[in-house]
Amino acid sequence: MEEKIAIVIPAYKCRFLRQTLDSIVVQTCRSFTVYIGDDASPQNLKEIVSDYADKMNIVYRRFDTNLGGVDLPGHWDRCIALAKEPVIWFFSDDDLMPQDGVERIIKALECYGTRHGMFRFPLAVIDENGKIIHKNPSLQEYPVSGYQFLLDKLEGRIYSAACEYVFTRDIYERIGGFVKFPLAWCSDDATWTSIGENAGGMIPLPGKPVCWRNVMGENISCSFNYDEEKIAATRQFIKWVSVFYSDRLQDRKLQHAIKKYAHK
Repeated sequence: MEEKIAIVIPAYKCRFLRQTLDSIVVQTCRSFTVYIGDDASPQNLKEIVSDYADKMNIVYRRFDTNLGGVDLPGHWDRCIALAKEPVIWFFSDDDLMPQDGVERIIKALECYGTRHGMFRFPLAVIDENGKIIHKNPSLQEYPVSGYQFLLDKLEGRIYSAACEYVFTRDIYERIGGFVKFPLAWCSDDATWTSIGENAGGMIPLPGKPVCWRNVMGENISCSFNYDEEKIAATRQFIKWVSVFYSDRLQDRKLQHAIKKYAHK
């Protein structure tokens, strides 16, 4: 069977990598290839990855230079460039996927095709022990626009993580790859918004959630470091929103959402 899906993992840490790969190797549908882009990590990621070489289609590439430290979205882009498949599930080195994740994507592609080029899993947040500490509200039964996603995010109604989104390569290339901000802070939210708009909405993939691991001290999102960079990135993100949705700046919902996000 020709693989349709590239599971792309920009990797740097080994702590939870084995758990992530364990969640992939048991997928009920095998129509995928895993691509792991090692960002010149000081840890031995290759040793872990090699244990799965005969269990699933997996491609490991160690880059000579650490790009994530200066341009994390650039590292994400070069990891995606390793793959050739038309559909991309952008994952991470510490998150977990449901056992039927790939199967649900394949069924959605059979139903919608790649004309609707973005799909979305339910999301749960887990701690270092794998305990669920938060669940997003249930996904709506119909596609959610990039604009509605943005409002939900700015208003704090949802968490958002890369692992919940699947998108087609053509739309990713159409928008020029990931939006870049310092530390990649808000880069993913801007990118999902842009892809969602270009795809005509985010198609829900109901069922068990993907699990985003958020560990104090290991994730920028829950670290008190880099506050100045985060503030600068937030300002750039708000400016990006103002340009991207210049025709909606008079929408009171957007005005309220931006104000709330800027002062959180």
